[in-house]
Amino acid sequence: MSSMQVKVETLRAHASLWESHASDAQEAAGLIAPAVGRGSDFGWLAGEAGVEESFNAWTEAMDQALADAQKCCRYIAAALTSTANDFDTTDQAVATDMATLDEMI
Repeated sequence: MSSMQVKVETLRAHASLWESHASDAQEAAGLIAPAVGRGSDFGWLAGEAGVEESFNAWTEAMDQALADAQKCCRYIAAALTSTANDFDTTDQAVATDMATLDEMI
């Protein structure tokens, strides 16, 4: 196995790790989704004390942050996979070119 293949497999392993992080963020978003915007559930007195607004602001911010985390993690995973694929293609093209040159000797 050449060092190029090892690096490509490392890129793919890291891509898988980032995809896993995206899945974790998705799972966390699913857990808080039922509570997003539900600050009124704390009741009238809590609403008067500002709990409703604070809770809603926090849950909405967390929901958005987790959505952004999913997108970013999936983007990084796709970029690493794309880079690995590009290395594979380049490695194959160089091998083909070298084989062509060998035939010319």
